[in-house]
Amino acid sequence: MPLPAKLRTMPRNRTVLARLLCVAALLAGVAVTASTAGVHAGATAEGVPTLKHVFVVVLENEDFDVAWGPKSPAKYLNSLVAHGAFATNYFGVSHLSATNYMAMTSGQMPTPAFTSDCMNWAACYLTEKARADGGRNIGDQFDDAGRSWAGWMGGMSRPCQHPALTDPNDPYQTGYATRHDPFVYYPTIVERPNRCAAHVRPYNQLPPLLAQGGDAVPEYNLIVPDTCDDGHDAPCADGRPGGLVSADAWLKANLPLIFNSTAYKDRGALFITFDEASNSDTSGCCATGYSRNGYDGGGRIGLLMLSPLARVGHATDAYYSHHSLLRTVEAAFRIGEHLNNAASSKEHAMADLFVKEG
Repeated sequence: MPLPAKLRTMPRNRTVLARLLCVAALLAGVAVTASTAGVHAGATAEGVPTLKHVFVVVLENEDFDVAWGPKSPAKYLNSLVAHGAFATNYFGVSHLSATNYMAMTSGQMPTPAFTSDCMNWAACYLTEKARADGGRNIGDQFDDAGRSWAGWMGGMSRPCQHPALTDPNDPYQTGYATRHDPFVYYPTIVERPNRCAAHVRPYNQLPPLLAQGGDAVPEYNLIVPDTCDDGHDAPCADGRPGGLVSADAWLKANLPLIFNSTAYKDRGALFITFDEASNSDTSGCCATGYSRNGYDGGGRIGLLMLSPLARVGHATDAYYSHHSLLRTVEAAFRIGEHLNNAASSKEHAMADLFVKEG
């Protein structure tokens, strides 16, 4: 089912408003904030080539050496390393899961609500609603740019699935996990049910679109398997082993659907990473992960990128985080605005994963 045309190319109302606000502020002699001034400013590519489609697959809770080491049970995943570009010093931003998904989609710092994994959905949603930027996120950026995007969630039974405001505890813990779906915390998305339902959808709706190819596939795709297939559960409720064994089986069954699609072959890129390491690894880097900020890092997890534009066989030891991933996507689609920590001087687009063009 393709995205509705009106949601694939939404009017740039936010952009027009931002420009009007900028003019008004300048006339009043008021400094314009980066959050409005940066929208659609002349985008810098930062060494990242223009991409037509991006796929981000997020797995769960594995230390770097366990996931990528010689004894890793993820044999298929590790077989892909030689065919892509590998960021060996890539880190989660904190513990637990939810704060990392927020980081890669909005660049936000860890906050108490999200580092507690949002067991009360309303508390995290209201935290976003209270933010000065209203929880601005990558979906907003893509809509403002007239581009298409989607979150594809394994185990989701209906689009935009999330707890009710009155639920004291999040009932979606196994299979589809709300805490692994950042888009249902952003007020700009969840308060507009039609928009949310069009963009935050069950994963099983993506494979038919990949087979169609072209414009049927959104330009930005966040893919989160269910809690067995992403390796979180071990063992799984249905008796499967879970952990890296089940995650690797999911990758082997599903990644070829991406690799064989025209969306991937024509300037596409696939990023594979984990949300965080085990809780015992509190290392971090870049704009977060420092004790002086009150939160430890999310641990070393690594990231593999595969693409026709990848610097195949290259492993970089540069330091990156989920905020770097967001900045890379922004650069790839020539979005001049960098959200929150993606704008930090301590974060950089992962240009060294790509071949140099021109």
